[in-house]
Formats: sequence, structure tokens, C-alpha cells
Amino acid sequence: MTKRFWLLCLIVAMASPVVMGIARMAGAAETLTIAADITPPFSNAEKSGFDDRLIKEIFCRIGYAVAIQNLPSERVLINANDGLLDGTQSRIGGMSEKYPNLVQLEERSREIELVAFTRMSNLEIVDWTSLAPYHVGIVTGWKILEWNIKQSKSLIKVGSAEQLFKMLDARRIDVAVYARWPGLQLIGDLGFKNIRVVDPPFATRDLFAYLHKRHARLIPKASEALRAMKADGSYQRIHDQTLGALQAK
Repeated sequence: MTKRFWLLCLIVAMASPVVMGIARMAGAAETLTIAADITPPFSNAEKSGFDDRLIKEIFCRIGYAVAIQNLPSERVLINANDGLLDGTQSRIGGMSEKYPNLVQLEERSREIELVAFTRMSNLEIVDWTSLAPYHVGIVTGWKILEWNIKQSKSLIKVGSAEQLFKMLDARRIDVAVYARWPGLQLIGDLGFKNIRVVDPPFATRDLFAYLHKRHARLIPKASEALRAMKADGSYQRIHDQTLGALQAK
């Protein structure tokens, strides 16, 4: 492909809606509407999160523009499966079993890592049983956490991640278990200075983009575009520009 086309894809990946409109007129034959729930730093209202930029560049490389629609998490899957949308951003593998109209890309978009956050300096993690001596907090509805945290001194469930980290900062719990990158984003947004991540993760899951089955013909091309982005450094560039600053804190 030409240098001009690659430059266009870079612009699209970083673009505002106005620039996206110009880019569509310049080079993309069709616009796909891809859904995402707002979970910074992966997707945000400005459409500039890691997943937002990744999905736009993937499809720009195969000749499509992307419009991102933010919806509640479960509504993302329902609307995409019903064909009201063209696909979804990153979701765990195997969602096609429950949502049969969705087809998974062959190449993973990223991982989700479930980790411990704490103010304690001496907390060490081996596995879920490491939480036995501590008061632990999680966000209600995270089933993988509810299923696995069986031996903590107490398990407190709260309605939001912000509430979870405020409790941790106030020492009302010893440990918060949450996803690594959204947790780091919240710590920064809330200005908390003494909360750290404890490695290794309790669990790591691969995440994939999905398309509605009417676009199944695009799956091989989109998967290859994502593999090419990982090979040519574009994937790492998006990672560094969206997640790198959080990692450095």
C-alpha cells in the first residue's frame, strides 16, 4: 500500500469525528459501527482509547472507516448480535457460543489481567489463596472474582470501580481486585499516590474484536491487518501512547 494510505490510517486512528468524516471521504468505501462500553484507558468518550485507536486502524488498513458507539457493557453484545451494530471491540474469546451472530477475529486484540491493588508494602501474591488473611473488595457482577475468591477474611462487593478504590485508599479494605489498566487509570484520575499493583496477576484472559456474521468475509483480512500491526510496530505505538504513561507511574 502507498505511504499516503498508511498516513491516512494513522490519522484515522488518532482522529476526532470531524477528521474521521474527512478520512472517509478521502479513502474508505464504507463505515462500520463498532460498539464499546466506556472503560478508560481502552475506550473513552473522546474515542481515543487503546481499543478505539486499534479498531480504527485495523479497518482503515482494509479500506473501511469505523464509527464507535459507546453503550453499556451488556447492551454492546446484544445490539451487535442483533445486527443493530457491525461489531464490538475487545471481548473475551468464545462469546459466539452465547451470541451466535458474532464472529471472532482470529488474532487477539489484547489481554485482560486481574490483579491485586493495595496500600500494603508486604503483600505477596501466589494465587487466589494468597487473599485468605485480608479484607478484599471487588465490583459487583465480576463473576470470575466471585467464583475464585473463597478464602478471604471478608469479601466486600461495591457498585463501581471508583467506590472500590476510594475504599482502598481509606483503608476500609486491604486489597482491591480489579483489571490492571482500568485500575491504574482510576488511581491516576482520583489522585491516589500510595496504591500499588501486586504481580503476578490472578488470571489473564485473551480478548478479541467481533463482527456481525454479515461481515464474516472481513474476518481474515482484519485478522491479518492486526497481525501486520503487531509486526510493523503500529500496535506497540498505540500501546505506548495510550497505556505507556500509566505503566510509568
